[in-house]
Amino acid sequence: MRDYVAMRQPVVLRGALKHCDALSDWTLSSLRERAGSRFITLKAWNASGICVTKSRLDSYIDALDEYDRALDAGVAAAAPAYLHDIPLTSVICDAAVDLAPFPKQFFPKWYGADWTTFAQMFLGPTGSVTPLHFDCLLTHNLFFQVCGRKRFILLPQEERAKCYPRDWRWCRVDAEKPDIDRFPLFNEARRGEVVVGPMDLLYLPPGTLHQVRSLDRSLSFNVDWHTRRSVASGALALLEGMPLENVYYNLLIALGLWGGVPARHILPYYKSYLSYIS
Repeated sequence: MRDYVAMRQPVVLRGALKHCDALSDWTLSSLRERAGSRFITLKAWNASGICVTKSRLDSYIDALDEYDRALDAGVAAAAPAYLHDIPLTSVICDAAVDLAPFPKQFFPKWYGADWTTFAQMFLGPTGSVTPLHFDCLLTHNLFFQVCGRKRFILLPQEERAKCYPRDWRWCRVDAEKPDIDRFPLFNEARRGEVVVGPMDLLYLPPGTLHQVRSLDRSLSFNVDWHTRRSVASGALALLEGMPLENVYYNLLIALGLWGGVPARHILPYYKSYLSYIS
């Protein structure tokens, strides 16, 4: 908290989740048993934006298994879409029990026992990519890698203009294969790369630009959370072009962190953000 969060410095904590024994039981088989009949939202990115489809979770897991078999056999196959950024507790209802060993003191006291309610889940095949973006409320981001590996390309918030932003949070440039003729400023941008593996924890400061690729079939989740300082900056980001809907969600959290309104009163209004597609 002192050396990284306060300094807004990204960091990977290797093996930080090993003490959460229940995470080893978060397998595709257990997900099928716990929530196979639930309908989930899947995303794919194309030139016109985000394409959204729905599926039962068990059918999606079948598609992931089939795709893995095709990869192992060297057979060309279309990759399934990406279960991306959906509420963790909509799939794993008792996630708070499984994650009880994680020190909730990491988050501001206001989040308390409800911190898992703010968590978002990711599940996808090898090769799943989230294009270059930053988190839309300018929150801190704590990323939990459960299984598989993901590669993050990271750029500090100050490099945003060199990434050719669009639609508030997204960027036109492909950070993996940048077209420098079209996007020459990106060549000057400071950037780094890190791979997170099973049971690793990654911290990203507010506004950190990141492009993410799954190097294996991957299960992970993250928590976007505010401090009093970051939520104030988030509310003021209206002046920088933040969409009004995003400002609304930041003001809700500000009511809690600055106004002392308990989380249980805020959550009914905030929950729509957890399924917000932007």
